[in-house]
Amino acid sequence: MAERWHNRHGGTAIEVPIGVVAALALIREKDPNGPGLKAQILTQDGPQLIAMLREIWSMHWLHRPDLIERARILHEWLNDDLDEYRMHAVRAVTETALKRGLFDLTAHEDPYLRSATDALSPVMTSLRSRGARQGLGEYHTPPPIADVIAEATNLEAIVDIGLGTRELKGSEHIHDPCAGSGGLLRAAAQILRERGHDPADFQWSMVDIDPIAAACASVNAIVWAFGPRVTVACADSLANPNAVEDAMKEARAVFEHRDEMLGKAQIIGAIHRTQHLMERALTPAA
Repeated sequence: MAERWHNRHGGTAIEVPIGVVAALALIREKDPNGPGLKAQILTQDGPQLIAMLREIWSMHWLHRPDLIERARILHEWLNDDLDEYRMHAVRAVTETALKRGLFDLTAHEDPYLRSATDALSPVMTSLRSRGARQGLGEYHTPPPIADVIAEATNLEAIVDIGLGTRELKGSEHIHDPCAGSGGLLRAAAQILRERGHDPADFQWSMVDIDPIAAACASVNAIVWAFGPRVTVACADSLANPNAVEDAMKEARAVFEHRDEMLGKAQIIGAIHRTQHLMERALTPAA
């Protein structure tokens, strides 16, 4: 996919192809007996594809505005006027991601199967130059390695709980101060599921200094079904030990903004319905 992006001269705005893959990772095959989701997407032209991507992000903003706001860098480019050149590059990325099996990794209804790998981390690192990765201290941890690390350490090195030493209550806080796109916590969530626990019953938090990595972690938190108590901060965890608390405050503000917008939308909708009824009542019968 990264090769296709660069061959199409997509440019240095790597948030665009990563954002395409992130949006596709957020959708599911709702009707296994209906038309194939992949086939439907592949038939779309440039404007239709852009409209679909905008709708995916918008629908998830209604449910998790905090995480979608943290992932803003991956979708705000959709608000720009996209020329044919950029649309062709976006479509090329979409075709490659789908034909190379993205939905085989991310479109499962079962969150355990959906969490078997981190599809965004290798995309992110492949699109970045080696120098950029070194400057950020960013290296992709392959999912099997993350699984082994999480199991071998009993998670104690990366979370605030001791699995296997006591009964879990669901109130534990699972935290990674240098999360990247969340690979180690993905492994932790899988271990919880294997031991009969629902990750959504726990509190999760991730911090990373890189905006794109934090954005990917936010999307992955939805894809991997971490549940309602998950916070992603974009900060230097060493310089700001209160990064998670600050991110929680930001999240509350975003939820308040969402609720305010929905309230206004309901009022506008009610006014439109009232106007429609009045117009019908005042229109003389034929």
